[in-house]
Amino acid sequence: MRIAMVTDAWDDTNNGGVISTRRFVDLLRARGHSVEILATGEAAPGKVPLRTFVVPTPGRIMEKMRFSFAWPDRRILEETLARQDVVHVQFPFYLGIRAISVARKMGVPVVSTFHVQAEHLLHNVGIHNRAMVDWVYRFFLRTTYNRSDRVVCPSDFAERELRRYGLRVPAAVISNGVPPEYRRLPVEECRRFDGKFTILSVGRLAREKRHQLLIEAIRNSRHESRIQLVVLGDGPLRERLEAQGRALTNQPVFRWLKPAELIPYYSGADLCVHAADVEVECMSVLEAMACGLPCLIADSPLSATPQFALSEEFLFAAGDREDLTRKIDRWIERPEALRLAGEGYREAAQRYRVEASLEKLLEVYRQVVEAAAPATQTS
Repeated sequence: MRIAMVTDAWDDTNNGGVISTRRFVDLLRARGHSVEILATGEAAPGKVPLRTFVVPTPGRIMEKMRFSFAWPDRRILEETLARQDVVHVQFPFYLGIRAISVARKMGVPVVSTFHVQAEHLLHNVGIHNRAMVDWVYRFFLRTTYNRSDRVVCPSDFAERELRRYGLRVPAAVISNGVPPEYRRLPVEECRRFDGKFTILSVGRLAREKRHQLLIEAIRNSRHESRIQLVVLGDGPLRERLEAQGRALTNQPVFRWLKPAELIPYYSGADLCVHAADVEVECMSVLEAMACGLPCLIADSPLSATPQFALSEEFLFAAGDREDLTRKIDRWIERPEALRLAGEGYREAAQRYRVEASLEKLLEVYRQVVEAAAPATQTS
């Protein structure tokens, strides 16, 4: 099968949607499928580079998140999409919108993936207005999702959100999945902080991830002096979070690592805390689970991540610093129960293996290509 992956950022990013896309591309190519990438960055085999353009945002927030927008050169789009069986659009931005228009004229079927909630964009620039959220979703649906033959949603929650705002086309729920290399490592290969209870948080250092809340919760813990916070990620709030973390007895560790470099930290930590308000799935929690790391998760109505909690004891009220502190203290005081929970999380992660997600994605491709075949033959 010949597939075009249309994605703005590709080379240097900490965006979960791009990381997931890269994993699927590697698996598709390993199966013998032809995949061409349309994205910003350097030219490479199987990649068609597009020039970058800047969307002005307060505080240059998108640049600080390492996300670059691609300019949709019409000639390049027409030449590339003409040789494809299916076009897969990853983001509902200008490149994806224009790619759908070109594919539609050529009769090439389109699949799009719902990676970005309206709240992701708006909360990061300080907008919490319901009318603006509604407008952004209507824009995404009108320009991208309702113009696709099939929409991939990483979770049941994600599909419900799009349906709630007006998705009319068929959708498929397909997890981003977790690769087999994410597993519990032997003790000697783990990254540990001996004598400390290590709390790990992985993700963009952005407002909706709520790292500030986590630092405050640790500061108010009765076990504060025992806790080592490790934050793996990068983003516009890094300097502010580092300054906030200086109030803790043990200075938080801030690092930005490549995906494979996370595994020793997942394997060596005691508890993963995911405080984010907004998520369509959350790959870092899936990765932590696969490594046998228990996860304490914000129970937010705008997030799919609570689906992974083993029990109510692994949920805290979103945005509630006191509840988060109580839950952290409770698990520090129950080390054996926490260890057993890690085994439960590791077993639960087996349901989300990326190979199973690949099979579902390939089935979506086959269905849209077969549905488009009669129309192509008639024309």
